[in-house]
Amino acid sequence: MDRIVTCCLLVLACLSGGAYGQSLPPLTRYDNFNQKFLDPNKWATSSPCFTWNVLECVREIQNGQLRLAVRGFGTNDSNQGGQYAESELHFPRPATIKSIATQLVVRRVGASVCPGNTAQTGGHAILQGTFFNSGSGDPNDDVQALLLFNNSPPDQPGVLSAGALLHWQGQFYGFGDLGTVNIGQKINAQLAWDKRNHRFVASLTDPASGIVTQEFMPYDMPDTMPAAAPDKLLGARVFPQNCIGNQGSVADIEATFDNVMVGTSAREN
Repeated sequence: MDRIVTCCLLVLACLSGGAYGQSLPPLTRYDNFNQKFLDPNKWATSSPCFTWNVLECVREIQNGQLRLAVRGFGTNDSNQGGQYAESELHFPRPATIKSIATQLVVRRVGASVCPGNTAQTGGHAILQGTFFNSGSGDPNDDVQALLLFNNSPPDQPGVLSAGALLHWQGQFYGFGDLGTVNIGQKINAQLAWDKRNHRFVASLTDPASGIVTQEFMPYDMPDTMPAAAPDKLLGARVFPQNCIGNQGSVADIEATFDNVMVGTSAREN
């Protein structure tokens, strides 16, 4: 895997004291959340914020930032497997978007652990996109790229693992390690489709130092057909374990997003 570390003087676009990734298609401002309520012309939801296993769920503008938070619990009749909960916002015209960038802070993430249950727990903040179809037109052949900021016990408390990967035909692959980010640390994140080079690019910029970390995720399937089910989103997700007792285990996450930018070119030439 490739990693590029450089200074902010070489970064393509600077914004709000930080910078997004370099050598990528140009970005334009999409939303800086300087209004009281979320704009329905810019954001959509695909699922209810509250389901049977969600205790709290937040999608709101707070202090000029998008705040996403969710807390969910597992079932109390088993020590096997787990549940899922999310707080997400989707772009209503996803097919036009080829790259997403945002200023991100994960304020907290945590989970109780059920003894004897080996299922995944914890949570992550995410930038995700469904970009193209590999040729059949079946949604299962759509290609997704994901940029994750994850903490799952027994990971070190207060530290997030940053990584990017691809999803196609029910499988995840092409993992790229972007290092670690601290809880409460402001980071500029970008996920971009570099169609010309048949790859995706995930970039992190630390506004405090100007250091940029990039990972390339190449692919070899055909990329000329539009996605059958296009989608682009920002999200916060948790994975509480099932646990026998009065209540299943609990997992929660809170993250803020600001200065969302998008690119409409996949740099084809």
